[in-house]
Amino acid sequence: MTLDELDKLIREARSPQELFGDDLAAALRRFRAVCHPDRNPGDPRAERLYKDLHLLAEQARRPPVTIASPKGRDYTLLRRLAAGEVADVHLATAGGNDYVLKISRRRGGASLLDTERAALVALLTAAGNVHYAKYFPTLAESFLSSDASGKRVNVFTRHPGLYTAEEVRQRYETGLDGRHLAWFFKRLLTALGFAHRCGWIHGAVLPSHTLIQPEEHGVVLVGWGHATPLGEHVRTLSAPYRAWYPPEVLERKPAGAFTDIFLAAKCVVYLAGGDPASGRMPDTVPPEMQRFVRSCLLEGPRMRPDNAWELLDEFDELLHALYGPPKFFHLSMS
Repeated sequence: MTLDELDKLIREARSPQELFGDDLAAALRRFRAVCHPDRNPGDPRAERLYKDLHLLAEQARRPPVTIASPKGRDYTLLRRLAAGEVADVHLATAGGNDYVLKISRRRGGASLLDTERAALVALLTAAGNVHYAKYFPTLAESFLSSDASGKRVNVFTRHPGLYTAEEVRQRYETGLDGRHLAWFFKRLLTALGFAHRCGWIHGAVLPSHTLIQPEEHGVVLVGWGHATPLGEHVRTLSAPYRAWYPPEVLERKPAGAFTDIFLAAKCVVYLAGGDPASGRMPDTVPPEMQRFVRSCLLEGPRMRPDNAWELLDEFDELLHALYGPPKFFHLSMS
């Protein structure tokens, strides 16, 4: 088994029990032998997989947890997908369907998830059945847990084939081709343009909140717990990405479309294999695209673009000059 094969096996397993099978100890030994850091010296992916296996083995040893909702659904947690700062994200099953559950973990988490619920209800209601809805997670229900903890639980319909921008960067450590950056930025600007028209600022357009669907060139913007109405200040920020935020967030000044555009441009720099802190991008990215992205990263909010859809039109013109008519450019995550 190769590292690629093990990585795929871990990502596609619906639960730790499914991954390890009936003999956890034997499977764990076999998988660890594949990704042991001593066998793969200097390979960060091997170290990541080795740690992931340890966490999944711990989950496999625990009895399954079921959470009941007011709608009568019993959600059985299959595996933890991510551990955020205030909430955990789990893959779960109920009634034969898979869901993604975000569960507040500590004080303050419930209020962030309630903000997420309010923002998504507004956005999905405004989108209706038109194509803008595909840029946002589908909220199935939201409720407070029935136990004494009073945890907020946001339940989302699961859409397979999505990867965080962090996972894409791990797969392409030296950065994506400019043509991939092009469609990614276009999709992100489309999502933000719609949200801004609805009066919402995302406030945390970061790699962990940006999901990419390679097969269809799709982007889904999650993590709406940091959202705020247009013109108000962003009340919370993600500590691991503090250095990414523009001055108006750190100084608690009113946020605007220019705030989300700034963070979206940081994501482009990140996926290009560049340095988000400085905004520098590698020479493999066309200079014209680099200049365009840098114009979104100016310190002063008034100096930055303030309309995502107008910026998208300008970006389309640039892309046509660079690459000609649009063509599908496949992004492989296998």
